[in-house]
Amino acid sequence: MGFSLAEASRRAGENSPQRLKDVLAGRQKCSADLVARLAPLGVDIFYVMTGQRSDPLGGQPSEVPGSDKTPIDVEQLVRIAERLDAIASEVGKRLPAATLVEIAADVYNYFQQEAGLEDDEKLNRTLKLVVNR
Repeated sequence: MGFSLAEASRRAGENSPQRLKDVLAGRQKCSADLVARLAPLGVDIFYVMTGQRSDPLGGQPSEVPGSDKTPIDVEQLVRIAERLDAIASEVGKRLPAATLVEIAADVYNYFQQEAGLEDDEKLNRTLKLVVNR
């Protein structure tokens, strides 16, 4: 990335670098909103979401592990994670980052098989069912 923690925080719209320090130290969860704001700065979102490095030349993983080698649409995955986080917040739930990523990935994979990720209402209904299970 090439930024100091203070500079990255500023560019991501944070008032202070403390939140990023806490996220990096594992004291605070990284919200989908923060992930989305860090993406334009060159943060490897796939790494943040999965712990695996993306393709250094393409910026996205070259293959989805264990699948038919379909590239992940990181923007769609982040969109699902953001909606999931928002829906959970609406019902007073705070999902740990690992749970948020796991559910978002499951929903992403489901919609890749079923088609229809463009259907916002279907996505919202699915996420509400998952959050309220």
